Amino acid sequence: MKRLILALFFLSGTAVLAQSYTPDWESLDKRHVPSWFSDAKFGIFIHWGMYAVPGYTAKGHYSEWYQHYLELRKDSAVTRYHRARFGDRTYYDLAKDFKAELFKPEEWASLFEKSGAKYMVLTSKHHDGYALWPSAETRKAWNFPWTSVDAGPRRDLIGDLFAAVRKTTVRAGMYYSLYEWFNPQWKTDPAKFAEQHTWPQMKDLINTYRPDVFWTDGDWDAPAETWKSQQFLAWLYNESPVKDKVVVNDRWGAGIRFHHGGIYTPEYQPDLDFENHAWEESRGMGFSYGYNREEDAWDYNSTQSLVLQLIDKVSRGGNFLLDIGPDEHGKIPPIMQERLLQMGEWLKLNGEAIYNTRRWKKTCQWSEGRRDYQDRHGDMLLKITVNPDPGYAVKELFYSYNPGTNNLYAILPVYPAGRSIRLKDIRLPAGTRVSLLAPGRELVWKQEGEDIDVFLPEYNPSLMKAPYAWVIKIQGFGDFAEKPQIQFTYPDGRRPLVQLSAAMDSRIYYTTDGSEPGVHSTLYKEPFVLSHSARVRAVAVSEARLNSQTAELDLRAYTLKKGLAVKKLQPGLNWIYVEGEGLNAQKLRELKPVKEGVCLQPDLSGKQRAEKFGFVFTGYFRADKKSLYDFFTRSDDGSLLYIDDELVVNNDGNHGMQEKAGKIFLDKGYHRFRLEYFDSGGGNGLEVHYQPEGAAKKELKGAVLAH
Repeated sequence: MKRLILALFFLSGTAVLAQSYTPDWESLDKRHVPSWFSDAKFGIFIHWGMYAVPGYTAKGHYSEWYQHYLELRKDSAVTRYHRARFGDRTYYDLAKDFKAELFKPEEWASLFEKSGAKYMVLTSKHHDGYALWPSAETRKAWNFPWTSVDAGPRRDLIGDLFAAVRKTTVRAGMYYSLYEWFNPQWKTDPAKFAEQHTWPQMKDLINTYRPDVFWTDGDWDAPAETWKSQQFLAWLYNESPVKDKVVVNDRWGAGIRFHHGGIYTPEYQPDLDFENHAWEESRGMGFSYGYNREEDAWDYNSTQSLVLQLIDKVSRGGNFLLDIGPDEHGKIPPIMQERLLQMGEWLKLNGEAIYNTRRWKKTCQWSEGRRDYQDRHGDMLLKITVNPDPGYAVKELFYSYNPGTNNLYAILPVYPAGRSIRLKDIRLPAGTRVSLLAPGRELVWKQEGEDIDVFLPEYNPSLMKAPYAWVIKIQGFGDFAEKPQIQFTYPDGRRPLVQLSAAMDSRIYYTTDGSEPGVHSTLYKEPFVLSHSARVRAVAVSEARLNSQTAELDLRAYTLKKGLAVKKLQPGLNWIYVEGEGLNAQKLRELKPVKEGVCLQPDLSGKQRAEKFGFVFTGYFRADKKSLYDFFTRSDDGSLLYIDDELVVNNDGNHGMQEKAGKIFLDKGYHRFRLEYFDSGGGNGLEVHYQPEGAAKKELKGAVLAH
């Protein structure tokens, strides 16, 4: 049982109640992310290691995966490049060329501080196993020098950089790969590798360098139980020298990402939004994280694009971890230095709209199709096309909010041509001060119904520096009621009982017809039962604050699916197998089968190649009792499960191993079953489970399947 310790500590001006954590996700997930991280917003990722020597991969790939491409993809661009440049030398032979003779940690630290970043995360060890510190475990595991102290630079790169960074305002953190591609022990006994190699290395790093961030990776090849992740995090939170300040991420085992651990970490996934959970998106300035000499100037994001990506994350309550890839000499490429310095110029003028802010009740304002902000990744601004399709709406401005000062910020990607901007659904008290942060000038505003018009000065490039985005500050305005929580249960097995909750000073109004809730909607007094499927929407209303953001949740009332009268059934499922490039759910259904057969349970044992294939399993599922059933698919990549022709689990998409679930109300008897699975490359896996209400979760196999 979790034990509360009545001791009060003050960290970075924030009171924290010390608490013991047990090695289980229920306990560990209750640890709050240290406030310094939520205030920081902008960090620098540094992918630097042995892979900087070749510093090469085809565009659109990660150069830090050079060894993987070299060893496992013999016909790749990397293999051809390596043969031409290095001849018969192995990847390990290149260690002596990683000299870092131009590495000046004080200059790096100064650059980070000037960029406006508040923390940095250095790769301590990537998947190749090369350690940037004198690791005793690395020395034991390899029969040749494979640390930066024993080969190449002959220095403790982590120690040197951490010492320099800690003389600045920037916090020092590190990345750590849980596994190593070609470590003999990892290949033969992963559990022993985790116990005798990974754990001692991680503790060595924590105890020696005391990082503010510990960012793990390489989680997909083994479950958290192999890494004993819960036990390690309990030690980290309870006993380690960084227990009160350290920030960790969510990559602690296959299927854990976006579900457990610390901050959630999307990677080149700009559309993901976690709202109530701390998160941070990472990406390179170009595409690769490690230095890639194949990338050209036009492969790099512009400064404006990078600034807007930062703003976008901040508006949605997240952080931005922007990667740089130094070369084998220890030099940060000038184009990367320039981008960081230019971002720093903007943050120096407009940083109060970024640092210490939180997600406001709404994150942005959508345009009416006036502008198109899309770069080559299709997610943010790089070029502007005037007068696109009038039906195409984009984010016209972004909001951020500082709860400490009660100031609201509206951040504009483009300076308004008409020198005015309408902020929608904002009613300001008379006398509210509105200003332009850079160059610093009070603005005139006018209430127009439920909106305000803000009038800006004529654009003056000599006064308006760092023209990547423009910030309107609204002082003393923006405090809003806490968003209601929607919870539900199924006491009768098929109809949801809905319970709403919010702060004590708020009333809750709700709708079930999809309309926007307000004071004229139904006032919530007690839990209610939905007799039909509906979208529940709720808003909290407070006398002292603005109405909350609208909470909404789609809830289903389940209709009983009758059992089917079927005869002459045989054990197992029918399956068909297909192969193809660029597979997705639609293409899977269009391809002709390569092979077909019968299996006792859905799995991938019938595949005929390592990747880019699909299966469709069909037959019947036997429900042993009338009940509400949960079905689960855990897959890499997509899977869709249908019962009686109804989509129950939608686990579609190109992703690593992740689990999705769905419910259906089944009568006793047989029900049509169909499971579609596809792999589009880069690893594959499929697991299927089911769970009658009130019973244990079971693997889908055996007598409950027939064809």
